Amino acid sequence: MTASHEPFDDSTKAFYRQFFENKGIAVETEREVFFRGRSIDLVVTCTDSDNTQLQNTVFSHFRKLNALELKGIHDPLTILDYNLIMMRAWGLGALASEVDDEINSDTLDEETTDELDNRTFNAYPSQRTLTIVCVTKPIKLLNKMKNEVIFVKQDEGIYNCEEGFSQWIICPSELALIEKNYPLLPLARGKKLSAFISLCLREGLTNYLQLIIDIGLATDPKVIWEKILEIKQMKPQIHEETWPYIERYFRELPEQMWRIGVIREALAESEWRGHEVGKDEGKHWGALHAQQRTLIRQLQRKFSPIPDSVRKKIESSEDIDQLDNWLDQVIAADSLTNTGLLTTDK
Repeated sequence: MTASHEPFDDSTKAFYRQFFENKGIAVETEREVFFRGRSIDLVVTCTDSDNTQLQNTVFSHFRKLNALELKGIHDPLTILDYNLIMMRAWGLGALASEVDDEINSDTLDEETTDELDNRTFNAYPSQRTLTIVCVTKPIKLLNKMKNEVIFVKQDEGIYNCEEGFSQWIICPSELALIEKNYPLLPLARGKKLSAFISLCLREGLTNYLQLIIDIGLATDPKVIWEKILEIKQMKPQIHEETWPYIERYFRELPEQMWRIGVIREALAESEWRGHEVGKDEGKHWGALHAQQRTLIRQLQRKFSPIPDSVRKKIESSEDIDQLDNWLDQVIAADSLTNTGLLTTDK
């Protein structure tokens, strides 16, 4: 569970639930263990055939019963968190008691014992794994625990400990840019995220792009926005199936994105470059045009229909500070009159 609610929470859990369900694998989000408020992000139950499906993925280490914990940028993995997560993962074994109660211990015979063993098999430590995916690498934790809990580096960004039951820590920003790691690369940051966005645009991997956009405000918004702005320079490289997604993204751009300074700066820089090279394309993706569209969209949401005179006033303005002020007023206003857009400019 994360310390504070952020886009990372719901979006990642929904994405990975869908990932496993698309493969026909049983998965549950927010599995409560012990008592309310002590839940595992995702619990994935696998058969032998399910494990075969996962062999060529970053989840190839999964066994019969798997606890998956997702730690966002504002929810780093601390030693306290690790202990709580371990407690919940061990608690999965306690679920077997619910099955045990169904069978009267006084009447156990060989056939009943075999049935009980089969039904509680997933509870055995040897058949469970715990995987903690960390957007922020828990360097201090790994160093402090190395004398008590030995995590061995298995591959780039992947650490394993076999004490008690199989435990894994995965750091997406360190993963290799290969297909089996694609499911966790949307959670990467910095250069690795930038490279993965370019790959998604080239290959038309819109399902991963969607997760990247959904959690962008909570991971690395500057990298995400800078890569999206490069689209106009990547036209020969972008997969044909990606264009409808990109167009929809710009139409549905969340207003929160425009409240972030690094994004406004990136837009302003993009517009300046467009004017410098004299391209209409640069202006199209520039700050003025984007801010105009955002302002009109917010007006339509709150006060539709809006007068043509207001729309023309916005579209003719070349003062980005004025557009920004209008947007602030629209968000706070309870009527179109209070936005300041109905007054006549002198």
